[in-house]
Parts: sequence; C-alpha cells; structure tokens
Amino acid sequence: MHEIELKLSVDETTLEQLAKAKPPKGFAVSEQSVKRLRSVYYDTPDHTLKKARISLRTRHNGTNWLQTIKQGGGMQSGLSKRIELELPIAGIEPDFHVISDNEIKQKLLSLLEGKQWGILFETAITRTLTYYTDKAGAKIEVALDSGIAKTATKEHPIHEVELELMEGPVESLYKLAGALMKDRPILFSSSNKAGIGYRLASGEPPELPSEALHSNYIELEPEDNAGSAFQKILSECLNQIVANRSCVLQQNISEGPHQLRVGLRRLRSAFNIYKAAFPGNETIAALDISAKQLATTAGNQRDIDVLVEDIITPVIPLLPDTHSVEPLFEAIKLAHVEAQVELRQELIDPKLNGFLLQLGELAHSSAWKENLGLSEFRKLDLPIQTFAQNALSKRWKACEKRAENLQDLTIEQRHDLRKSLKKMRYTVEFFRSLYEPEDLRIFLKCLKRLQNTFGYLNDVAMADRLVAMKLPQSLQNNEVSTVIGFVAGWHQARADNAWLEAQERWNAAVEAPKYWL
Repeated sequence: MHEIELKLSVDETTLEQLAKAKPPKGFAVSEQSVKRLRSVYYDTPDHTLKKARISLRTRHNGTNWLQTIKQGGGMQSGLSKRIELELPIAGIEPDFHVISDNEIKQKLLSLLEGKQWGILFETAITRTLTYYTDKAGAKIEVALDSGIAKTATKEHPIHEVELELMEGPVESLYKLAGALMKDRPILFSSSNKAGIGYRLASGEPPELPSEALHSNYIELEPEDNAGSAFQKILSECLNQIVANRSCVLQQNISEGPHQLRVGLRRLRSAFNIYKAAFPGNETIAALDISAKQLATTAGNQRDIDVLVEDIITPVIPLLPDTHSVEPLFEAIKLAHVEAQVELRQELIDPKLNGFLLQLGELAHSSAWKENLGLSEFRKLDLPIQTFAQNALSKRWKACEKRAENLQDLTIEQRHDLRKSLKKMRYTVEFFRSLYEPEDLRIFLKCLKRLQNTFGYLNDVAMADRLVAMKLPQSLQNNEVSTVIGFVAGWHQARADNAWLEAQERWNAAVEAPKYWL
C-alpha cells in the first residue's frame, strides 16, 4: 500500500496538550488508544539497505511482533510518500518468507546476500493513537510519539506528531493538521526516527542542523497539463521555504534568509504566472500576501548581510590607515540582531503553520479544481508545453517593455527591470525540464550574467539608504559617516562601469535565441 504521512516535530508540552485536545470542528474521533512500541531496525554496518532507500524493521506493539518494510519515499515539507509492507511475524527476527511482494523480497535478498547484517539501533516509544474521520470520508491516524532512539551506547529523545491518511482525500490530512496545530509551535520534520537512529549508529549528531536549500530541478513530464505542473512547482517552492525556515531557526548563516526569500519570491512568481486561471481566488490571494510579508522580513536581514559581505568587506583593504571600519560594523551588528530577531519571531509564530499547511494542501490535493469555471478549467487543462510557451513569452515581453530607452532609465526604473528579469529567471527554471539543455543554454547564460550585473547595481543603490534607515542615530557619528562615504564612492565608480556592462549584456540577451518559440 502507499503511505501518505505528515510528520511534525514538536516539544513535549505540545504533545501533552494534543493528547487532551477535543476533536476540531468537522472531525470526529472514532477510537483512541495508548501503545508502547519497541521498534528494532536492521541493516549492515555500512548501511546497505539505507543506501538502497529501504527500511527493514520489526516492531512489538505490546501484543504481537510485526515486520515492516518501507521502500522509496523520503521527506519533503514533512510529507512522506512511500511503499510500505507490514505483516505479522513470530518474533523479533525478520522473516522474509512472509513478504508477499516478490520484487521487494528478491531485492532484499540480493542486497543482503553474503553480508553481515543485524540490529543497528532501536526505538522505544509511547504512542497515543487517535483516529479521526470527517464527512469527506477520510480516516486519519494521528500518532503522538514520545520516547527515545538508542544504540548499544547512545540514546536521543524523540517528540513528534505523525498524521497518516488511511483513506479519503489528502486535503483532509492538511485540514486536520491545521486545526490541531493552529496555535502551537511546529516544525516540519526533515528526518524520521530511522534517520535519527542511523545517525546515532554512525556517531553523527542525532539532529543535524538544516542547511540552506537552493531551488531544485522540477521534473515536468510531456503528459503534464498546466494544472499538474502548477502543483509540482508549488511543492518544490514549499520544500525550499520549509527547509530554509528550519535553517534560519537553527543556524546563523546569511544563506538561510537569502534562500528563504528566494523560495517565497519563486512562490509569488508561480502565483503570478497562473493568476489568469485563478481570478479572485481568496486562498491564493491570502497565501500571496503572507508570502510577500515574510519575504519582506527575510529581506531586511538579507539586505544587511549583503551590505556587510558584498559592499563593505571588499573595500576594507583599501581604507586609509586613519579610517576604521569597526564603529560601522558595531552599528550594523545591532541592526542585524534586530532584523534577525524579527525574522525568527515570524518563523516561530503559530500563524505560519496555517500558511505552510494550506500551501501543502494546495500542492498535494486536487480539491481546489472543483470550484473552477469552464474558462479557468480549460486554462489548467492546457498541455504544459503550450502553457509554458505562453508564460515565457509573456515574461520576456514584460522585460522588453521595462527595457525601453534603456540608456535613460532612472534608478527606480532599473530596479523594476531587475525584478522583471528575476521573474523571467524563475519562469525559465520552472519549465526548463521541458526543453533540451542545449536549446536554453545560451539564453539562460545571458540571463544569469544580466541578473548578476543588475543585482550588483541594486546593492550599490540601496547601500546608502539601508545604512541611513537601519543604524541607530547614536552611532551615526563622523567616523562612521566618513567610512560610509568612502565605501559608497568606491562602489559608485564601479557602478558606472557596471551600468555600461548591463546595457551590453541586455543586447546579448535580446540577440540570444528564444528557445521556447
């Protein structure tokens, strides 16, 4: 059977509250129980099964032993989709004879043949199970898990919520998660109990801090229509947002806020591309507003990072001996801390749960199609190749319009052109799997180079304004002002050359083959 499961990391207090919570409106509890589970995971010392994306586990549920084999899957935005086989066995040791799927059985046997394998780690969990139903015919198992993962020498606590869709529509899974977790702090799990156990067995930290995640390649198929492609794009945007939310909360690195803002901007770009298919859609409008607000907050921290890393730091070796950059850095540090606190407060605000879960529902459910009019349905039913061609042409025309009389553009008009180029880049990336790499190579190369130049011009243009806005008045003294003037003057000289370069690169992009036509 195919398992659809949403995993959420929570604290112990949240687990206790959920265990006592009444059923949310629209849901009823059909049964509830408490189990103590001992799960034993098997593999070779070098993790042969894990490398093949297979999990082999035996579990005692207080009464019987069960053998579970999971294949494929992985975690994206807390959502797990994988093949799961679970059957009763006589004891703690795995029994391959009971495996009904011959393909999986043969794969297991071939992977383990001639190798030493056995117990790698185990988990001991107290699980509170509640089954929820709704009028849509959904049955959802909610497991509140509290316990430990352990090897022979180490252990680590586990507190998480698992919502598994047993039957019914996937949107019910997200609606229940949103109702249960509405006012409670959560993080989507990027791992699972087995992942924690494997890291313990390898001597690694059981919970690795999330790294900044760049956008991933979106695999669109020729048989996709505009609607199915939309959901794949949303799913990838959600994954980038969720991963970088965790990164910002766990690490103090500049790439986290940067990639979080990129993910949010890509999401808003996707909404814009598809806006003709969703005129007046309140859900998408609300998601877009939330994404814009969070992107602005992430941008406040990101802009300060850019100021330090790309504007001030390159000039430090050129400063006269009589100039010290330390007072300026001291002032910027205070502004950075303020922006960082503001961003982290937004990221742990339970209100963000609704945004992420609603976006997840939109990405993985088809329910939103039910209220579409005939015109909108036809737009979403277009072959993806046709839809992509129209979207790319529209984006490029917007760039051309912004670039009219290029040499005479004001600073604000250059900024508008830069934003149009960024949207063009996102659109190219959304649909790039539909085209031969060689066909889009020249245009994409021109677009990247053009964006880099405009990005630098924007950084220079905003540097003076950013310092003036963010620095406390008490620290805007003569020494700080002098250093700011030196830095701004050095970059302005380079910016004049960069603007000439931007015009040349624009001409190259105009001449590049428009691969989508």
